[in-house]
Amino acid sequence: MVALEIGIIADDLSGGAECAVRALLRVSRSTILLGLAPEGGTRDADCATRVLTVDTHSRGLEAAAAATRAAAAAAAVSAAPVVVKKIDSLLRGNVAAEIAAVAQQLGRTAVVAVSNPALGRVVRDGVLHVEGTPLHETDLWQVETSPAPTSVQQALRPLRTVLISQHTVDAGTDAVAQAVHDIAASGAVAVCDAATEADLETIHAAAIATSSRALLVGSGAMSDTAVRALTPEHDAAPAGLPRLSSLLMVLGTRASAVAAQLAQLAGKAAHIELIDPARLLADPRALQARLEEVTAHGLVVVALDPAAAVESGDASRLVAALADALAPHVTCYEGVFLTGGETARAALDRLGVTSLSVLAELERGTVVSQTQAGHVVVTRPGSFGAADSLVRTARRLLGTDLAADGTSQTTTRAAANATATAATAASQLAAPATAGTQSTQRKPAQSRLVAPTKENP
Repeated sequence: MVALEIGIIADDLSGGAECAVRALLRVSRSTILLGLAPEGGTRDADCATRVLTVDTHSRGLEAAAAATRAAAAAAAVSAAPVVVKKIDSLLRGNVAAEIAAVAQQLGRTAVVAVSNPALGRVVRDGVLHVEGTPLHETDLWQVETSPAPTSVQQALRPLRTVLISQHTVDAGTDAVAQAVHDIAASGAVAVCDAATEADLETIHAAAIATSSRALLVGSGAMSDTAVRALTPEHDAAPAGLPRLSSLLMVLGTRASAVAAQLAQLAGKAAHIELIDPARLLADPRALQARLEEVTAHGLVVVALDPAAAVESGDASRLVAALADALAPHVTCYEGVFLTGGETARAALDRLGVTSLSVLAELERGTVVSQTQAGHVVVTRPGSFGAADSLVRTARRLLGTDLAADGTSQTTTRAAANATATAATAASQLAAPATAGTQSTQRKPAQSRLVAPTKENP
């Protein structure tokens, strides 16, 4: 019987997948649950693993609903001696409500350390800094409906919090453990400064020393820290990397990097479909009908037009409309790439997927998993990736099966003009099909695994 050692609760699928894949550094199996039974138990009978991640899909919910899901997730991982409540490294979402719900469900006191030094996100004097600039002085919350919090403690209101300063963290594990003990005894939540991964390791060690049933709260960096403390499974073998003949790449994010990433795909994808958000909301079936005309082979890209205007408050409706339009087509491809946790989760929910087995991380944040039926799912946070990152991902999964590499595939007008349309947003949702586009009888596709080699790492 495998004992659960770490339970990870994430409010977003792409972030949860990041945490889950890092567990493969220590364990042979890492699972993500996408749903819970009404009583809070897991839906999947076979989820015996040392590390279990639960995606509550709650970042965009109202606080009360998010708290309910977080509590159910906490019940599912309550046997774990260490529970990590993974929160957004930019403090978005229902941070306070979910921490309170998890702490109450588990009967544990939270220790909060949100720094992610590898991403240039560190907490000094209780203020989250991004590449040296306080979060509230950046534009990283510009699409949110409220201003960015001026401190971690403000983000946690109405919870009562006490700051553990960098000076205390620098003093070492014993000093932090004493501070955590005193703060917990007062009924407050400890919020920690941290500038380095070594600081996170100190905070983790202090939390473990203070209680055998620890509750740590932080970004993916804190989850990574908890995983590194596990005893590695020496007999664990790396999973084979899926080799696909067809990949549907869905860019449901409107992050600023998407336009450059789309431009790099021009001439390499068999088809690129840029979607005007207003037209998608008006008629999701138009996109569904358009995709019926596209051959499910090679790389097919569907993306929200990064230059098109979107009304405030339309984000959730866009995600739902995109997922509804894509659902009938996803399993016709051997694999699907989904950017943005909201988009990924919405698409998988419509396919009835309740868990994912994590296989590998292609690059930071780009996580390859498989469904219970063996379908390949690749997830990535919407804001991640350099300009050529989508091309690299496609080549890793498809080999040289890209249009620009000589494979005989239909290239649509949208693909041929992707560089221009990514910059000018001239593509339309229901543009006429080109003469070479063919309609095919669709059936679920199957992928195959290729063992890692020097050529196929």
